[in-house]
Amino acid sequence: MTFQSGVVHNYPMDYVDTVQGANINVSKRGDGYTVEAAIPFTALGLNPKAGLALAGDFGVTYGGPGGDRTRLRSYWSNQQTGIVDDAVYELMVTPKNWGTLTFK
Repeated sequence: MTFQSGVVHNYPMDYVDTVQGANINVSKRGDGYTVEAAIPFTALGLNPKAGLALAGDFGVTYGGPGGDRTRLRSYWSNQQTGIVDDAVYELMVTPKNWGTLTFK
């Protein structure tokens, strides 16, 4: 699958899908939000064991008041998230900005 934007004309993604069986709960907490996500490991092709360490990141995009455009991106590890309003830059994976996810 390829994605396009006003800046990037052909950005390929190996795989894009909706995760079946994911359970996501968002609740307002003071001035912020708490997001809890339970994603079946099988949907990610994982069989984690204690000590397994993977590079990765997770985050959220916030829309404007009309809910139609991304106005802010916040990620756990990647802090270079200043580009918004460009779907390709919002999708781009940047492994050098990822953290380590360690299973216990």
